[in-house]
Amino acid sequence: MNWLAAVPAWCWWLIALVLVAGGQQYRVVVAQGETAEARTELSDYRLQVAERDRRAAAQARTEEQWGEKRYEQGLHVQYPGEEYPRPEFFVQMIAYNKDRQRPSTDSKRGESPIPVLYDSRQAYIIFEDGSRLNARPEVYVGLNDIHDYPSVNERAARPSPYDINSDEVHRMIPKLTNNNRYGSAYVIFQTDKLKADSKWTIHLGSLQVQGRTVAIPPLQLCYHPVKKWIGIEPLIKP
Repeated sequence: MNWLAAVPAWCWWLIALVLVAGGQQYRVVVAQGETAEARTELSDYRLQVAERDRRAAAQARTEEQWGEKRYEQGLHVQYPGEEYPRPEFFVQMIAYNKDRQRPSTDSKRGESPIPVLYDSRQAYIIFEDGSRLNARPEVYVGLNDIHDYPSVNERAARPSPYDINSDEVHRMIPKLTNNNRYGSAYVIFQTDKLKADSKWTIHLGSLQVQGRTVAIPPLQLCYHPVKKWIGIEPLIKP
């Protein structure tokens, strides 16, 4: 599921800071005659992990095929002195200018990168009860070559503000990803409260693109009901 952002156009040039919202796509001006694209993905909502112990996840998924499937957070962070890792919530961000060079390949073709600066210290969540939670102050880059997924450690953390259109971000393209041409940066929130019917409002703030401030509209979580396996018998009864 995607959410896209809109900001007023400063001139008639088509271009775009793209984030997806409510099935609508917006186009905004980043710079005269140039284009840039960005996208956010709320990836946590569809991760289904029944147990915190990853070694039991495969068996749990097998069991859940015949019972309830629960929506649980996929990112877990191990804290010193604690037996089990804690779930945390993340937003995936993909930003690139049109026809940008792809550092994940050997090709030198393409346009030079346009810096897209993001500061995660401005990001926060408003929960159903009105309480507020700020994001971790760092922006995180991908380290996993299989999954498009963050890691919470010193190797992955970058101080804010950070260029999420950098070669460092786009050099890492996992095999299982939402975009097979460009890499991801991640904003992480220290909360384990995600549920299928959570009604959070996520405020990411804005991006800085060539001296312009591009606001990102608030993101709304969608309701994902729990599904139950009912078997075939009720369907074939007269």
